[in-house]
Amino acid sequence: MKFLQSNVLRMLALAAAWAFCSAGTASAANNPWTLENVCEAFTNTRAAGNSVCLMHDGWKIVFLSHNKRDIGAILITQRDSRHEHNLRATIQRLVDLTGLSTPAKMEMENHPQTAAIVINSELVDELGDEAEHVFSGSPLEGIAYLLREGYFYIFGVQPNGYLHWRTVKISGVDLLMPIAPLKLSAMEVTGSQKMDEYATEVLARKLGLGSNTASLSQRRGACGQLNCSEVTYMNSKRNVVGARLKRRIVIGKRTAAANMLAERYNGDLVYPAQASNWPGAPAEELKDPPPPQIPQEEPVRPLTPKEAQESYKELLRKVTK
Repeated sequence: MKFLQSNVLRMLALAAAWAFCSAGTASAANNPWTLENVCEAFTNTRAAGNSVCLMHDGWKIVFLSHNKRDIGAILITQRDSRHEHNLRATIQRLVDLTGLSTPAKMEMENHPQTAAIVINSELVDELGDEAEHVFSGSPLEGIAYLLREGYFYIFGVQPNGYLHWRTVKISGVDLLMPIAPLKLSAMEVTGSQKMDEYATEVLARKLGLGSNTASLSQRRGACGQLNCSEVTYMNSKRNVVGARLKRRIVIGKRTAAANMLAERYNGDLVYPAQASNWPGAPAEELKDPPPPQIPQEEPVRPLTPKEAQESYKELLRKVTK
């Protein structure tokens, strides 16, 4: 299936935000950037897993890959409200800079933070065709799988960098997907839908994980191992569970699901402490501040006898009042 020619088109129409970007400069288009190029070109970056994070012009920018090399998506989120270049201009600058051959963009403004994602649609098509399920590999491959199936669309971005997915058809089931880990192995399930045994199994099938293969007694036995209150779904073949702890519900690989419920998953994006210059832009020179200007006092002129007399009379008037 093709990223912009199949079920994804329905998702894009509902999101009402996708559009093509230009292919970029000729040199960049002929030699598309890799994560290594990003780290070399920007002054302050943080590489971790399959991503490189940086900050520039009040924007937080993440370059996503599936193999630590090829850029498959760029995520832009607002850090503060002061920008020399607005969101749309920043998207275009990044596309031109990196030379994505088949870029498509989605802007999200009515969410916890203004954000956009740019997809290298040709690469994501290939990854989606190869992915067997949402946990087949990297977060980018998980994104490709969900876009290929067309059941979910990207609704927004959380402050910690998690992608917020919603179903195309209103079902009350939302997903929070971390994109920081090297491999995607768990997601949190939110929304208004009550995630009982039936609902969790339906969701698991939509994610390509298969049916429930464990009995109720087996699932109850797994609760102690996972430190959760209920296991509503378990597929032993894929080693995937749907687990609940109080009001939180997670679906994923057993260890990853337990860590996410215990808040030990480490899925938040981490950015460098300092912002980065744009590649090729001269760094601001640090100059010593100019010395403070000391006001020059006017020279004291002696009073004439008449001026001295008038000054003395004025002083007497103030004293006798």
